[in-house]
Formats: sequence, C-alpha cells, structure tokens
Amino acid sequence: MRTRLTALPALAVVFLAAHLAYLPPTLDDIDSINFAMGVRDFDVAQHQPHPPGYPVFIALGKLSTPVFTSVGVAGAESRALAFWSALAGALLIPLLFQLFRALDGDEWRAFWAAAFAACSPLAWSTAGRPLSDMTGLALAVAAQGLLVAVLVGRSGPVGFAGGAFLAALAAGVRVQTVVLTAPILLVAMVFGRGIGITTSAKVRAGVAYLVGLAIWIVPLLIASGGVTAYLTALGAQAGEDFEGVVMLWTTRTPRVVVDAVMNTFILPWGSVVLGGIVLVVAAGGLLRLLGARALGVVGLLALLYAPYAVFHLLFQDTMFMRYALPLVVPVAYLCVRAVNTGTRFVFGELAFIATFLVMGVPVMTSLARNGNPALVAMRDALATGSTTSAHAGMRRVWEWEGEKSATPFLLAPHGHEWLTLIEEWTKSPDARIEFLANPRRTDLALIDPLAARIAGRYRWSVPQIPFVAGARPGEVTRITFDPPGWMLDRGWALTAEVAGITERDGYGPHRKPSVAWVRARNGAATLMIGGRHLGEAGDPDATIALDLRGARLGAWSVKPGFFLRQLDLPAGTLSGSGYLPLNVTASAAGVRVALEQFDLQSGGVPMHALIEGWQEPEYDRRDGRAWRWMSERGVLWVRPVGRDVTLTLTGRTAPVRRSQATPLLRVSIAGTEVARLSPAADFTWRVNVPAALLTAAAGRVVVESDTWFVPSDRDGTPDRRRLALRVYSVAVE
Repeated sequence: MRTRLTALPALAVVFLAAHLAYLPPTLDDIDSINFAMGVRDFDVAQHQPHPPGYPVFIALGKLSTPVFTSVGVAGAESRALAFWSALAGALLIPLLFQLFRALDGDEWRAFWAAAFAACSPLAWSTAGRPLSDMTGLALAVAAQGLLVAVLVGRSGPVGFAGGAFLAALAAGVRVQTVVLTAPILLVAMVFGRGIGITTSAKVRAGVAYLVGLAIWIVPLLIASGGVTAYLTALGAQAGEDFEGVVMLWTTRTPRVVVDAVMNTFILPWGSVVLGGIVLVVAAGGLLRLLGARALGVVGLLALLYAPYAVFHLLFQDTMFMRYALPLVVPVAYLCVRAVNTGTRFVFGELAFIATFLVMGVPVMTSLARNGNPALVAMRDALATGSTTSAHAGMRRVWEWEGEKSATPFLLAPHGHEWLTLIEEWTKSPDARIEFLANPRRTDLALIDPLAARIAGRYRWSVPQIPFVAGARPGEVTRITFDPPGWMLDRGWALTAEVAGITERDGYGPHRKPSVAWVRARNGAATLMIGGRHLGEAGDPDATIALDLRGARLGAWSVKPGFFLRQLDLPAGTLSGSGYLPLNVTASAAGVRVALEQFDLQSGGVPMHALIEGWQEPEYDRRDGRAWRWMSERGVLWVRPVGRDVTLTLTGRTAPVRRSQATPLLRVSIAGTEVARLSPAADFTWRVNVPAALLTAAAGRVVVESDTWFVPSDRDGTPDRRRLALRVYSVAVE
C-alpha cells in the first residue's frame, strides 16, 4: 500500500513532466486546426471548430492560449491545446486506478493496469497532441469510476450524482464519450433499486446530468445563433462524415472488416507482432476471469466498453486510430489480469511498459522537434513569396497559416487541383508556382514534368501507425513549377486516377475535345500522343484528329487496341504568345478512346513513349502507387537527340514461384544488348543508351524479362495477360 501511494502520484507527475517538455510546435490535424480557429473565433457553422462544437474543450483552450501566448512560446496555439491533453493523460492514471479498483478491489492490480494503459503507444502519443481525445477520455473514465463504485456498493448518492455530472460534461469535450458513459448510467437508473439506489438518488443524478449538459449546451446554442442554425450546421457535418469515409456501416466488405479489426485491436499497440502479443495476453486475462468466475467484472467491462467497440467498428473510420483510444483501457486491464501474480512478480507488466516507452518516448521528442509536415511545408512555400497552391486537403492549413502571409494563394477544387494551375498559367504565362502535392495523387502527370522541380519532401518523422495514423493533412511534396511547355486540361487518361476523373466527369475525346495547352514557341518541335481504342476486335476504327487554332495538324485512323503517333511540327507551327489550345477528338460510332500518353518538346530535348507490350495504367488507393504492367517484352520509343541518354526504370518484378530463379532483365537496342539486371523485387535501373545505337534503331528500345505469370493460372480470374514487370516510372534524361 505504501508503494502504491508513492508510485501512483509519482507516475502521474513523471508522465505530465515528460509531455509538457515536448509539447508539439505545430497543429497536427484538420481537427486541431479547427479547434485552434474555434479558440480564436468560435463559429460552428464555419467549422471553428467542426460540429458538434466541443464547447468545453474550446473553453479550456480559451483559458490556456492567452497564457502560452503571453510568455512568447513558439507555436502557442498548438501547445496551449496540447497542454490539456498532457494534463488529462496524467490525471488519467489515478482515474484509471480508481476505476480498476472499483472493478475488482485489488489495488496492486489497479495500479499496474493504470500504468499499462497510460504508457501504451496510443495513449502516450495522444497525450501530446492538440486534440480532444485524451481530455474527453479522462472525464469519461472519471464518470465511469464513480458509477461503477455505485453499482458495486462502494459509493452512495453523492458519487452517483458526481458520475452523472461528469458524464454530461465529458460530452461537451468529446461527444463520443456518451457511448462510454450512457450505458452504465442507464443501468444504474433502471436497475438501481435492486442494489439500494433510492429514487431520490436517481433524481439528484438526473438533475446533475442535466446541469452538466446545460453548462455547455446553452452557451453552444447561443453562440451558434439558435437551435435552427446549430442543427443546420450539424446536419451538414453529418453528410460530410458519411461521404468519402470508409466505415463498416456503409462499406460491408471483408477487406474493410479485416482493416477495422486490425486498426482497432492490433495496430494501436505499435506493430502487428506486439499487438498480436497484447491481444493474446488479454485473451488469457479474460479466460482467467472466467475461470475465477468473476462474471461481475466481465459484465462491467462489457457494459463499459462493448457499446463503444461496436460504435467504433461500425460508424467511425478506423484508419484514425486515436478513435480506438478508449478500447486501450479494457485491453490493458485484461493483460495485467493475465500476467499479474502479486507484488513480487511484476516482470510481465514492466516488460510491456518498457517496450511501450521505448517506442513512445522517441516519437514524442521527434514530433516536438518537427511537427506536422504539411504545416511546415506550407510555411516554407509561403516564405518563398511565389504564388502558392496546394491539393484541396491543405485548404484548412492555408486558412490557418495564410492570414500571417501576403503571398498569393490559389484555392484548388477537390479532385481537380491541376485545373487551378492551368487557369493561372493561361492568365500569367510566366508565373512560378509553389505547389504542395499529395504524394499519393497522380494528377500532376498532366503537367510537363520538365517544368517541375521537387523542392522538398515533407514526411512524418515518426511511424504513422499508430502515433499519427489518419492525421489530415500529412505528408506533402513541395514542387516548384516553372512555366511548363504543355499542360493537359480535361479529358485525358495518363494515369488510372485521371482516367477515372475523366470518365466520372463525362469527358474523353469521343465525347468532346480533350484540350492540351501548348506553350508558344518559334522553333520546331516534336509531338507524341498515344492511347487506347477501347473497342473490341471488329469494332469500327476511330479517327483521331488534332486541331490547333482551327488548323488541322493531323488525323489518322486507329483500330481497337493500343496506338501511338509522333508528329514533327515545323518551325512557326507554334508561334504566338502564352499558351495555345490544342484540341484532340476521336470520332467513331459507339466506341471510347482513352488518351494515355502525351509529350511535346523542342529539338534536342529527350522524349520517350510506350510502344508495345504495355498494359493500361493501374493504381492502388491503399498505398498510393501507380504503375503499368509490362509483358515479357516491352518496347519503348526514345527520341534520338544526337547524344547518349540515361533510361531509368523503377518497378517491381512479378511474383515468382519458389522453383523459379530470380528474373533476368535485358535491354537491347538494334539487336545489341546494352544492359542486364537480376533484381530481387523492387528495383531502380539506370541504363546508358548510346546515341549511335538509338539512331540506328529509330529510337526503339526493347526491355525483356525471362519470367512472367498469367493471373488466371494463379487466382482463377479470366485475366490471361502475361505480366512480367510492374513498372512505376520511366524516365529519360
């Protein structure tokens, strides 16, 4: 008992000191930006913060922000909000102790379970973030502890009323806490007479709950302009919550089920291996409880956390792992129940806690040094003074950071960001633009890559899982764009993502002209355009036509399948100023055409295109990778420019069976082998292409693999393609 009385406050103090020393210098999520903007100017309709409004948390922020600002702390708004998370995390330790002691009466076990939960990777990291999760959980656990004490006969009417009041107050910090507190409060109200809870005690608890609600609901409605205005804002948020969010309730697929379980019970512990060990140990703790016939403890745990588990799995996007924070509590208790055998045998608890801290402490210090990469990228881009734009997910970051800067900013529409850049260049052809790109997007393939220079790759300095999983926005690539030689408007299909946008918007050269904006120049140039006639064998040919300023540059017929065309444009063809619109049309009855390749460069500039043996573009939304499959023989066209060039292929070999040797790749030109490679899996292959051979072969470069596979032979699908290489990028320089 003496050890526990010393260790419990000591652990809380150390926890608080560790987190206060490393409060984050930047806001780290759209939600945290919304909170900070709400502290400045509370307006739920403008998502300051987002509905339902979090009025209690905003009130806390309004108390702490002036203090941090007055002492000149850098990033005061972020640190002022994170302060409450750190304080709540420290208070969570004695609050969890009270809850666990009320559950089974063993104080030593309660201490270790509280330490186990507080030091877990998800709890440790969330306690350092400027978000409401930890503060809401601390209040909910305080309410749960009081209500459990009432149900087991260790507290009376005062505890009942206190628990009801804290449950209502917790909802003003984070509304999801209702799912944690309402079930046990309802059970106490309905079945309380059987355990000695009088009617007067229920009335007092009900009044306390209503007072706790009124403390934040009344100011919230007044500040929102009344009930009608608030409900309008709340309804809009509800629509957004169900749009573009992957939740089990709306996406009932096996993959989503597996992801939900992994994101909720395994990955929050830091890794698949550690999470699996924790879950197995927790299962052992549950079996131990059942073996000891401690059904009351099992029932209370289920009452406290099973409703939240169901709610979380069905109605929340489990990619945001901080939403699973409350479920750390029962798992921690069950783990300690499994490994704790008395005061002299604490090695199991210490091993877990030491592992957690080895993971969590470096993460906390790294985030304190580096902050959110998206906010750092925005600050760096604005500091250049050049016109700045960003993918649509960065809009809130601009609204937060931009008011401190006079740098022009281009607001981009979601899913069509490249059109904003085109609009700017058509108005200001010589503009230099700093663009903050989502590295998982592929739409910037629609702009001449020779105009782009990567100015910085802003990445999380810590593992995203579980510490910042789901944080939006996150990783960013800052690209400096000089005026491009060309840019593609609507109607193209250079990547699978862009092809999907084109189809969804009802564009494509067979429906309406696909427009390319070409920078005017006096000299000669070469134009390359390619794609795919998507009809079946026997369908009518399509006529591809190119028109520039009303003049026909060329027209030709293409049969179903792959096509490629190079056009030499004489000097004077592209004369003029600014950007010239080049219209591409495809005329054929009832067939579709996808434009998958485009380039236009002046003389002497390397170019390349895919000719034979290449499949259509593909894209994986989960990892943000785009690629094309190459068959066992792929042919490239590399424009001869009178000097050696370097061909770079980045890709991955096809999966081979154990009986097969490592694939052998060869590059040959005009029948002469110039390079070979035996990559194990992922590879980046740089090949020198001699000018003489390239000229002799009219630019044809052959890439071959001695292994391939047919998907239908492995998974029973009707896909009979022969696939050898998954090629992520091809470049010539």
